[in-house]
Amino acid sequence: MVSFRVLPKKRQISIFGIRAVGKTTYLVMLINKLSKMMNISNMHILAGLDYYMRMMNWILRGEGPPPTKLAERLLIHVRMKIDGQTVEVRTYDLAGAEIERMGETFRALIDIGNGYIFLIEPSPDPDRKVTQVWLIYRFIEYLTQGFEKVVKKPIAFVFTKNDLYGIKNPEQFFWTYTSPVFNLAQTFYKLKKFAFFAVSAFGGDLETLRMQGKEIQPINIEKPFFWLINNV
Repeated sequence: MVSFRVLPKKRQISIFGIRAVGKTTYLVMLINKLSKMMNISNMHILAGLDYYMRMMNWILRGEGPPPTKLAERLLIHVRMKIDGQTVEVRTYDLAGAEIERMGETFRALIDIGNGYIFLIEPSPDPDRKVTQVWLIYRFIEYLTQGFEKVVKKPIAFVFTKNDLYGIKNPEQFFWTYTSPVFNLAQTFYKLKKFAFFAVSAFGGDLETLRMQGKEIQPINIEKPFFWLINNV
């Protein structure tokens, strides 16, 4: 789960995704990318510096971060100014298996969120595809209280690992990818604000980039973040 708190309104955003969809990678590389942006200043890691650096060590070695353990809830807390506005970012690295179980943690992350990022890997594997469509359905079902309540909270549906998949039109691809399992348009009519993105945390194969001596170049990883900041 990732929680963004923008002062003084204290907005919070929760992030979801199944196992191995790239939640840890997304969170760590988002912070890395934000630290380099011209419109962001006074950025400080207030908590979780050791965890962030440990994950960056794995990434720079070309191995990627290890899977988050079930019991881990590791916090990274960052404060920054975006175009002069003070923003606090709280990221909680939570195992995807806990999200898939849809227990108390899953429901709590929905309840506290003012907006959401839902990470999706566009894998052709039937098990992963079905699990992701199922989780999106259950997420919207809970959020809308059984499809009875219209929800104005914004949701960013984000395809990961786009250096592999090359998605040009994320919205069109979303319906193409999910409809063979279930036509999720049947549930989206209760949502008022949603958008689709395709990102790459590394911009290429991590091991290849390291062997070639090239720097990691995330692609569009900040776009869901700023869209949510502007819509919550």
